[in-house]
Amino acid sequence: MLETLGRVIIFFAFIGLGAVLSRAGRLDRAGLDGLTAYFYWLAFPCWLMVSFARLPAINATHAMALIAYACALLLTAAAVVVAVRLSGGHIEKGRDISIAAGFSGFINNSAFLGIPVVTSLFGARVSAIAPLVVAADFLILFTIGCASLAKASGHTFREALIRTAKNPTVIGALIGVLLMLSRLHLPEAVSGALDLLGRSGPPVALVALGGMLGLMPARQLIRPDRASTFAIIGKILLAPALVALVLHFLPVDPLTYKVCVFLAATPTAVSVFVQSRMYGLWYEGAARTVAQSTLISLFTLSGLALLLSA
Repeated sequence: MLETLGRVIIFFAFIGLGAVLSRAGRLDRAGLDGLTAYFYWLAFPCWLMVSFARLPAINATHAMALIAYACALLLTAAAVVVAVRLSGGHIEKGRDISIAAGFSGFINNSAFLGIPVVTSLFGARVSAIAPLVVAADFLILFTIGCASLAKASGHTFREALIRTAKNPTVIGALIGVLLMLSRLHLPEAVSGALDLLGRSGPPVALVALGGMLGLMPARQLIRPDRASTFAIIGKILLAPALVALVLHFLPVDPLTYKVCVFLAATPTAVSVFVQSRMYGLWYEGAARTVAQSTLISLFTLSGLALLLSA
């Protein structure tokens, strides 16, 4: 509970800084574009490259668990898309936002919130599986989500694939995994520089998120739209439930089961807001979803931690 509370407080402290700057007129939309571009083009790809290069070896059991985990989250995204479309709230300024809502409903904050908390719960032995779950999140699921977001933002199928292949987040994750598989190591000076850039990413993205929230009317922050509501329900409740159900029928060890379920229950990653803003699709809704799901997760993750620990 305390570990989760501490992480959430830090998250909202950075978000609050961005909101204060935007309210004071020191951070306008052009400034937000600069912060999101820094995270998108430099910081997050560097973090993924360095982190994935250090991934542990994967065995057959872990591979099976990760495939099941990814399938459960894809099913969650599909459920969010269908729910948003059936609710009739999927058209915004003439564009279908259901895909963006589905993107917000299945990309986890597994790296910056999930791993520190799950490590405090179950100890250092989670290092054998937790980083692999993050790799599944940001190499497999994130790639699929970005391709869908590109298609939903008005591009043809071919253009969406090309844009996804050029996405720096996808490239950074892929390079990191290739380095891991080949067991090649970057020179220490290069690795240190990339690590420094990568660590600066989350605070910058959270300040940008706060800046966007600060530019929005207060009533929009309190009352989510229908798409945000379905995305939050999918992310916080449906995703971990489906992962738990799928893994229950597979021969996975108890630690792998607990880690996958807990990481699936983490709130929407701030990188979803950044990607949505870069594609110009439903980024205000994504900002609300990230902030509100993070706040709600203070209670849901604490309850789940007690359940899994018991």
